[in-house]
Amino acid sequence: MNRLLSIPRKTVKVVLLFLVLFVSSLIGEEKPDTLFSGAPVRLSNWQIAKDLSPQEPFTALPDSAWHRLDPHRNLTNLSEGNWLLRTSLFIADTANNNILGLFPQYLVTAYEIYWDGIKIASNGTVATDSEQEKAGGFGFSRALPPAYSGYGIHTIVLRISNHQNYSPWKWYHGSLVVGNYETVLLKLTRRGYQAFFISGVLFIAFLFNLFLFFNRRGRIEHFLLSLICFFLISDFLVTQAPMFFEFTTNYAHFEYYFYNALTVLLAVLFPAFFIKIFSFSKSLIGASVFVNLFVYFTLTDITNTFQIMALSVLIQSTLLAILAVIKKHREGIAISAGLLFAWAAYFFDFAFPGLATIIVVGTSFSTARQFAIKEVAEKEALLKSARLENELLKKNINPHFVLNTLTSVLAWMRRDVSSAMLLIEALAEEFRTINVVSSQKLIPLSEEINLCRAHLRIMSFRKGADYKMETYGSEEGEVVPPMIFHTLVENGLTHGYENKSTGTFTLGWERTAGGIKYLLHNDGDFNSAEQKGSSGFGSKYIRSRLEESFAGRWNFVSHRIEKGWESVIEIRDI
Repeated sequence: MNRLLSIPRKTVKVVLLFLVLFVSSLIGEEKPDTLFSGAPVRLSNWQIAKDLSPQEPFTALPDSAWHRLDPHRNLTNLSEGNWLLRTSLFIADTANNNILGLFPQYLVTAYEIYWDGIKIASNGTVATDSEQEKAGGFGFSRALPPAYSGYGIHTIVLRISNHQNYSPWKWYHGSLVVGNYETVLLKLTRRGYQAFFISGVLFIAFLFNLFLFFNRRGRIEHFLLSLICFFLISDFLVTQAPMFFEFTTNYAHFEYYFYNALTVLLAVLFPAFFIKIFSFSKSLIGASVFVNLFVYFTLTDITNTFQIMALSVLIQSTLLAILAVIKKHREGIAISAGLLFAWAAYFFDFAFPGLATIIVVGTSFSTARQFAIKEVAEKEALLKSARLENELLKKNINPHFVLNTLTSVLAWMRRDVSSAMLLIEALAEEFRTINVVSSQKLIPLSEEINLCRAHLRIMSFRKGADYKMETYGSEEGEVVPPMIFHTLVENGLTHGYENKSTGTFTLGWERTAGGIKYLLHNDGDFNSAEQKGSSGFGSKYIRSRLEESFAGRWNFVSHRIEKGWESVIEIRDI
């Protein structure tokens, strides 16, 4: 007996309380939530009862009036009206200076809070109709007087009136958190600082990609990534707005629609961005949009929208990254590594903005790296073009060409002075044009055509032949790298007209859905042994010029056809 008396009274209370909880569990009663050392607890195990006298002072109801509130059932019948919610909380210790606080979250309604039958807080005006009811403050919280937070089991009752419904989000989707008042406030403040820090990082990524979009010939992937950053920043601003402005609990209705729209937009934009950055078929974007909309409308509800849509984004993005790695896209591995961190964030239940932020930051670094690589490649292409330009000038004004042309001039002077003058004028026009355009990056298509025709006139005089160029299509506004068609014409003459005194070059172009297509055809006589429509040097020059002006957006093929030779140059808009 003396040993029992020597046991501390607090220990005896704890033992007895756990015995009570154990017995309660055996007979099927709900266990109360436990609060230890002020660590925040989200209250659960709610029971509900109809508030039959909302205008009267609150009085305890018999246990038979209460029913378990099952969050997995269809609760639409509880949407509008006056209700009472009840639950229990076990405070396992009463540490010194442990001021507890109550933090209602997303209770879109007016309500009163009762602690052990005593009214301790009121947010808004509880009423029986929408005209008299006034919604409370969105960021409402209340510190609990120390006298009420003693050791043991406490009963919490919420008296709720809800007569204003503006969205599918209802009062029963909200919650009540109890914990150390200062600790919870500090966590909320830190969360706000983190949100603004991440917003700052995203704002830099937003400006960076917007700058790239306007300065890299409208590359759509930069625009998509800037949109993603903008929407994520908007998410943080909407979340943190109640820290700076007063909102009623109805603000949750606005957040509901905003977050659902934002989730769908991000779910569509992320796969579209990866499809563009990996240069996959545009048809995949439409397929991705269809999949995301199907998932949203058939598989999500108010409780799982983030989890389902985030999973949809991760699966699609991962499949695209794997396909990029298989196709040996140089950014496939880097983006796949970022997606691994995103998967980790998903499994640790990181919020959708945090999950998306990881992808955005990782992709921004990858994009910056890709941009730097392309800048180096463009500079190398520029230097290569400069070297080829010098070689081309040498080729067109080499002594052999000049000597043969001057010999032709002398021959024509003896036979026909006027024809000799025309040959000299054509030669001067070609040299003058080459001198002007060779150093330019792009020239009007009309100048390129004039240069080709000048060369054909010279060669017609030299060989006593009749060479001409025909065109179809509007020249207005079209620009091309200098001397690419001139090179094709020159090589066509060399390889296809050794035994022909007449020849026609036909140059046509047309706008397609994704850019412009040029087609140059000649009717030269190419035998089976002749498999090149241009020399090795000519092809190198053309490819170098195209890469310099339209990096990664061009295609050039040249091949023999039934009656001559055909060269096709395609340039994509983006």
